[in-house]
Amino acid sequence: MAAIIKIENLYKIYPVGKEKVVALGGINLEIPKGQICCILGTSGSGKSTLLNQLAGLEKPTKGRVLIGGVNVSALSEGQLAKFRQKNVGFIFQSYNLLQSYSALENVAMPLMFRGIGKGLRNRRAKVILKQVGLGKRMHHKPAQMSGGQQQRVGIARAFVAKPKIVFADEPTGNLDTKTTKEVMELMVRLCRKNNQTLVLVTHDRELALYADRIITLIDGKVVDDRENRSIAEISEEPSASSETAALPENTSASKALQSSQDDEMAQVVNALLPDDLQEQPKQPGKVVDEKPEEMEEKQEITDQEREDEEKQ
Repeated sequence: MAAIIKIENLYKIYPVGKEKVVALGGINLEIPKGQICCILGTSGSGKSTLLNQLAGLEKPTKGRVLIGGVNVSALSEGQLAKFRQKNVGFIFQSYNLLQSYSALENVAMPLMFRGIGKGLRNRRAKVILKQVGLGKRMHHKPAQMSGGQQQRVGIARAFVAKPKIVFADEPTGNLDTKTTKEVMELMVRLCRKNNQTLVLVTHDRELALYADRIITLIDGKVVDDRENRSIAEISEEPSASSETAALPENTSASKALQSSQDDEMAQVVNALLPDDLQEQPKQPGKVVDEKPEEMEEKQEITDQEREDEEKQ
């Protein structure tokens, strides 16, 4: 799999009085497209400094960072701003929402910077807010929402423009255990759906288990780099029962039992999702068609995306 991020011999050294503090000491890494990668480390390990280098927020003392073949370490501030608008999304621990703006306005903002008209950007923002379970909170301001709801707005804002890479800095640091699980599973699901790369920076080892790969930093150096099977995906797998194993796979009884178990598992998973994400039961014998306005909205979004790609 091709690497979308390349880190080559990266150093960051800060002068402190007459001393020099080595925050990053010669890091070399490659992160493939579509991978959920966790940078794990305690306070002072260099993980936040590394994130700043990846996002182009700081210049390296030595070495470089390539994103999609572009040397972001060498870009000017203006070039970096344009590059981030097009390729990068951010999720912050403190949400960083504009308090005087509604959820809809906060989510639509990245699209405004890309020159997309108000009508289309609001429609796109509504679509993703529904996907993150906030269909009924679109016009609420941050102060009217819980921490978990605010972070869902932050996630929607990061993903609305479908960036190639999303950087998440301690995204669940202010959330309780239950909400943390919901938020992490949501981010994994969105990344899988759009084949996006997620770089997660955290000190929490349990949070790291949601990643495909865990890179551990100590004193600015990589001390461990290992593959991991995301617990978000393990939790979605139905467990095989002894009753199923006892039946030959090609018997009709086995197929009927498996179908029944799949239906039960789908109901359990559906019940664990937020209300706005739960699948509603369909009326038997009826085909649910999309509303004309929804079909028109999807067509407008598709047309606009085609125009955006042609301009690029």
